[in-house]
Amino acid sequence: MLRTLIFALLWLSSVSVANEVKFITVNWPPFYASDLPHNGFVAEIAREALRRKGYKMDLSFTPLKRAKHLTRRGEVHALFGCWNSLENRTHYNMSKAPLANGSGHFLAAKGSDFQGVRPEELLGKRVGIVRGYTTSKQMQGLFESGKVTRVEVSRIKQLLDLMQVGGRIDLILENVFVAKHVFQQHYPDKTFGLEVVGEDYIDGGLYICWAESNPEAHKMRVDFDEAIQSMINDGSIDRIESRFGISLTSIQ
Repeated sequence: MLRTLIFALLWLSSVSVANEVKFITVNWPPFYASDLPHNGFVAEIAREALRRKGYKMDLSFTPLKRAKHLTRRGEVHALFGCWNSLENRTHYNMSKAPLANGSGHFLAAKGSDFQGVRPEELLGKRVGIVRGYTTSKQMQGLFESGKVTRVEVSRIKQLLDLMQVGGRIDLILENVFVAKHVFQQHYPDKTFGLEVVGEDYIDGGLYICWAESNPEAHKMRVDFDEAIQSMINDGSIDRIESRFGISLTSIQ
């Protein structure tokens, strides 16, 4: 009887491990972070997709360099929330559809003359950006040519503060939801005074980068893609975003 019980417990343990999908990523609120409710709305979308296919999600947070290293070694199943870049397509098996849009937006003071801005219309302007932020090739070329002045800082809060000082920068290039989240963390009693006036030409979709070297990841990727498509079709993703107070279809 005892031996039978031990075998049963071991079997249940192996099933649990086999059905557990290990994701790894960095903190990027409000999309996903270790200290957000349910780890953020993007994590909740992924959790629901996996649940539909009988999986459980294990989401851990670490610096990006380590997250990429562990994924390439196959020690986890996937890098969570990656962009559709050439580097990522080279090293990982990417999910078919993004879970959300993390594109970079041009942000200006509400009521400014900036509306419907495109990168090529920014000649002579000063654009604030966090050092290392990914931009389109066109935007990068404008910065390198000096036709658009790049004002680099190390933190988003610094960009927000620069916008309060007239003449320091004309616009910010940052995702609006991230900028709003940082603003609310530092200035909870103030109103966010910026609005989206344009968007950089880059695919800012947040994908899953599945590990090529992890054999379990291949079937998981197929199952995950099917579940995400079903959630798109039945409106589940929109409902989850709404629950978290996110509206990606009307960004303002």
